[in-house]
Amino acid sequence: MASLAFYLSAAVLFSEDKDYQSLDTAPNSTFDDSFFGQDTLRLYTHYFETDGAWQTLIDNFTVEVVEEGSTVPGVVGMGSSSTVLDNLAASNQICGKMYSLYIGQGFDRAGGKVNGSNVFGGYDAGRFVDPVHKYAMSAAGTNQLSVRVKDIIVSETNNANSNVSLFDTVAFPSMSSRPDAFDAEITTDQYPLSLPYEITQNFISHLDAEEDNTWGDNSLKVKNVFNGSLTIVLEDGFQVTIPPEVLVNASNITPIQSRAKDSKEPFYLSTTFLTQVYLMADFEKQSFFLATAVQKNNMVMPTPFCPGSTPTAYQRPNQGAFVKQGLIGAIVGGILGGIGIGICVYCFVASCRRRVAERRIEKRAEEGRKAAKMAQFEVEEVMEFDPPPKSATPFFWKKR
Repeated sequence: MASLAFYLSAAVLFSEDKDYQSLDTAPNSTFDDSFFGQDTLRLYTHYFETDGAWQTLIDNFTVEVVEEGSTVPGVVGMGSSSTVLDNLAASNQICGKMYSLYIGQGFDRAGGKVNGSNVFGGYDAGRFVDPVHKYAMSAAGTNQLSVRVKDIIVSETNNANSNVSLFDTVAFPSMSSRPDAFDAEITTDQYPLSLPYEITQNFISHLDAEEDNTWGDNSLKVKNVFNGSLTIVLEDGFQVTIPPEVLVNASNITPIQSRAKDSKEPFYLSTTFLTQVYLMADFEKQSFFLATAVQKNNMVMPTPFCPGSTPTAYQRPNQGAFVKQGLIGAIVGGILGGIGIGICVYCFVASCRRRVAERRIEKRAEEGRKAAKMAQFEVEEVMEFDPPPKSATPFFWKKR
């Protein structure tokens, strides 16, 4: 998949700014010695998998240079205070502070199969399908991207009647009443989903799961192989399905996180959720959009995203079964093959005719040569005979 990377220019362009004050509190980093300055930021975009990169420059971009310290990177994406978006919008390279993200699966925890992509000032029209669902950004808290979950359903792949809601009091009689819908924050800070305690316990009970910390994130592990999916249903009806290979990997580890009964931490729809979803944020109008992601696409279709507009997915051509099954290719191949055979037959016939004509010409030339030769022969005079003598016997005469 096409991807975008950030690079800084050569250090000779760097200019230190001793008076700069960062707005980022950097909760996940401890820098013992660092300083700020301006440099040229280069954004490289690959529109096709096999093609070279397209370069976008941001001059006088503020960067932090770290000389000593440590950091634990984990958050992916751009927020409303992103200096990258600010600089691009200020230089009129994008029409507003708009951002789109497909996180992909190009990392170890997700299997490392599909790379993700960023789009500044637009969206990748080929990376999602309609319909697109719109949500308002939350003004409270540090995370503006929050949705409301009203149901979670576990289904077995080979059993159409196996749908079990983790909110169902009949399937889980330990609950006295159906749980209320809950607000969950969308985050890239962790891979496993963090769900309410009752819902998590129902998942453990239904799949016979147990606590596990193989990945250091308290993901649950099932004791037996389970070939099924998990569907998250949002309040507006948007459904996001976690496929079997993601719900239970080869080591039987799930992307559901264990949770303490008295935990006050937010509920998270994490990176697992975003591997199946395309996210588009309009920081100008304080709204964001979610749509079902197209997992694999070898090209990027960047489309401008203006404030207040609604993204629209690329409409793929409606191909009939005839085209989908490749029969048109067989017909085209047959036509081309027939043309080739026809050309060969034509060449063969033309060659035969040419040989016949050449033989006729040679025959006529030979006849002409013979006639000329005969014309050159000397014709001898006819020999004369004396008539028989009158006195001789009339039956005999002497030749002279």
